[in-house]
Amino acid sequence: MNIPHAVPCTKKGHTNKLCWLSTLADNDGAEISRQDDILVCNECAAFKEIINRGFGRRTADMALGSTIATLLRQVSDRNISLDEARQQLEKKVSELALMKIITDAVVKTGDLSRALKIILTGVTSGRAFGFNRAGIFLVDQRHEYLQGMDAVGPENWQAAIRIWNELHALSFEQQINNILKAPQLGRDYLQMIIERIKIPLANKSNFLLRALWSEKHTFFRKSEMDPFVVGGILKHLDFNEFVAVPLRAEGIQLGLMVADNFYTNKPITEASIDALETLANTCISVLEITVLHEQLSQRLQELERVNQLLRENQAYLLQAERLADIGRLAATVAHEFKTPLVTIGGHARRAIRDINTPKFKKKDLDIIVSEIDRLEKITSEILEYSKPSKFDIKSYSINDLVKESLEFLEHKLLNLGIRLRVRYADSDPHIAVDERRFRQVMFNIIDNALDSMKTGMHLKVETRALEGYAALDIIDSGCGIPDDLRDRIFTFFFTTKAKGSGLGLPISKRIVEDHGGYIEFESKLNSGTTFSVYFPISGQK
Repeated sequence: MNIPHAVPCTKKGHTNKLCWLSTLADNDGAEISRQDDILVCNECAAFKEIINRGFGRRTADMALGSTIATLLRQVSDRNISLDEARQQLEKKVSELALMKIITDAVVKTGDLSRALKIILTGVTSGRAFGFNRAGIFLVDQRHEYLQGMDAVGPENWQAAIRIWNELHALSFEQQINNILKAPQLGRDYLQMIIERIKIPLANKSNFLLRALWSEKHTFFRKSEMDPFVVGGILKHLDFNEFVAVPLRAEGIQLGLMVADNFYTNKPITEASIDALETLANTCISVLEITVLHEQLSQRLQELERVNQLLRENQAYLLQAERLADIGRLAATVAHEFKTPLVTIGGHARRAIRDINTPKFKKKDLDIIVSEIDRLEKITSEILEYSKPSKFDIKSYSINDLVKESLEFLEHKLLNLGIRLRVRYADSDPHIAVDERRFRQVMFNIIDNALDSMKTGMHLKVETRALEGYAALDIIDSGCGIPDDLRDRIFTFFFTTKAKGSGLGLPISKRIVEDHGGYIEFESKLNSGTTFSVYFPISGQK
């Protein structure tokens, strides 16, 4: 065979390399091992010339040359396929990287409106999935409507060119960060249109609802749709074709994502739809969490508004309740007033009749004054109960309050011959109370305790710290409360004392409850009674 020797390789960059085929004549196959040399041979003019001249004289040589050429073409075709596969792989890797940026940002924000804006920015970003316009519809939390939530896309061609030029200067990460850091998200033309769409889920014939319940994406073309439906859409927005991808989490329909290429008229390919579905499936779990978080926030806001209304009306309700109590007790008040008024009237008339005679007695005036004092006390307590509570709330150590209050009672306890035992809580809890009203409650309960005891008995006063509350225990060793009277001790004007008004305990209970606390008691006949008063701990020391 007349094969030229030492033909140089024509591939760019292969300086001082020889064509491997030309070296066969010298049985030198050293260059054949380099696959990258072989792949360019099919396009090499020198290589083709060597084959034509060297192997064309005999049939066998020609067959061998044809085989080699075919093999080289196959290698070249395979190289092109591998290159296309590499490009597809690089595209997928790029899409996955963008999806990670999107999902990370959605997780980071926790805010539904920003999460939707981030996802739609990804769908319409030229560096991401590249659709011209995109929108998201979500099923409301009561599962009654499919509600348009957000959309991203230009209003017209001029806006499209301007927006795309502005975004071209920003990386995708910068676009997402701008959404995350924006104090407040703007609302553009397309979003306002989408937000007006609210479709009852019961309307099974609606084309968007059919797409919502579909197992896969749905493709819509204007030319293939019902003219009546197209006319309804065109009232709000022009379109040529668009794709709708259902958003589904564990069989539950969360919503629908739609996208189109209205301005560029770029075909919506299966590959772009696959990418859109992949994005939807990737974001669905974090989007579901964000939706639930948003719904929970709305519920909490609703509860807070209700709670605020209750707080605003609490004073009114308490006032109405107290006035109702006063109304129901009007007959009892009249009875309570009747007896002392009869006594006052009798002694006053006798005093006037005998004022200038030896029969005049000063005792009549003393009785009158005593009964008037009694009526004044009852009147004062009724008025205090009926008017709205106004407290001067401050944080106090309950131990200090009890200690200072007991100092006022030292003389009284000494005169009655009652021994006092005191024990304070080691943790010294603080409570937010009106100091004067706290003492009023404490003195009312202690007065009742002293009335039930005899000389030589002992009274215990203790403080305790509980979960969220500080307790004041007043423990007497008196006669106790009979079982048949225990349900009545907080009833207005109920008393077992000869000169009692029956208002001390009801008013004390109201004061404690107005402070956010409560009163409990235990009693054993002939052994004594324990009253426990609980005030919320203020947390301030």
